[in-house]
Amino acid sequence: MTTISINLLRWNSPWKEICACVQAVLLSEFDDFELIYMENYNPACASLVDQVRDHFGTDLRLRIVTADSNMGFAGGHNRFFAETNTELVMVLNPDAILHPGFLAHVVRPFVDPSVGAVTGKMIKPSRSSNEEKILDGTGIILSHSRRGRERGQHEVDRGQYDHNPRVFGVSGTAAVYRKSALEAVKLGDSEYFDPDFFAYWEDLDLSWRLRLRGYECLYVPEAIVVHGRAVGASKGGVRNFCEFLRHHRSIPLQVRKWSWRNHLFTIIKNDNSWSLYRDLPWIAIRELGMIAFLICFMPDTLSAVPEFFFLLPRMLSKRRDIMKRIKLVGAQGVDPLSLSGAEGPDAIV
Repeated sequence: MTTISINLLRWNSPWKEICACVQAVLLSEFDDFELIYMENYNPACASLVDQVRDHFGTDLRLRIVTADSNMGFAGGHNRFFAETNTELVMVLNPDAILHPGFLAHVVRPFVDPSVGAVTGKMIKPSRSSNEEKILDGTGIILSHSRRGRERGQHEVDRGQYDHNPRVFGVSGTAAVYRKSALEAVKLGDSEYFDPDFFAYWEDLDLSWRLRLRGYECLYVPEAIVVHGRAVGASKGGVRNFCEFLRHHRSIPLQVRKWSWRNHLFTIIKNDNSWSLYRDLPWIAIRELGMIAFLICFMPDTLSAVPEFFFLLPRMLSKRRDIMKRIKLVGAQGVDPLSLSGAEGPDAIV
């Protein structure tokens, strides 16, 4: 059986981006894989299926799948997970370029049956003024306030995280999962990523559910991927307020709405145990501060409030299902801080 299946999900990415992404995968030094090119339906954007087939169709490791509706990031990958029987499964963004050794390095930690998901070192395509590599992320971490972020994003890569493999979660940019772990945490017949999220934070939600079932999420620094992120954290965070405001105003409204509501849904669905009560003041301060910021500077984002309350009963129902499945050593629950490596001011905000 093939070791790993990779799903490249496209909605509106241009041909140049898709071509570079597919080519990088097919040039991998690790050969025991299949690549699925899946295209979500998008009436506003021309299909690239024929171009993919013309350029790469002779490679037997490539398979093309099309959807007759836009299932979003979550729905598209859920279809892939449900239809794939390989030991490992990987989700891949079109704007990610794998280094040739990525797959060989990223599959190795799965010899440990406790490992449920693995991520690599994401590097930005641009360099610093000194031609140094800039990190795009080394895994998802959480703060006391439950702010999720990519560890090391915007920092110069000096190997500062190369000896700290344990992270809270893995980014959906280029994440590898153990299929049996996904089966253990799915809700219903095929809800791996939450389709109600549609896009954004579904990777953190899935990682959190894996944690609650006792699986580890790991970072492998040798598995390198170049990623040109469209939406991420602003440099300096809220402490650099002008940049923080400029950055958020540059994000499309629908993305801001998804991000705000899905961040809250992730907490509502998964947070538990003593650490939740310990950190409630930090959570409340940040959420109230974010609402005040939105009211003052971007009130259109709060048009997501009706959607939030419409979906809230469904999220609470999912929470009850998730809490029934918790499988942890002892009764302490998952403390996000103990698994994130967060420290200093960012551990609070």
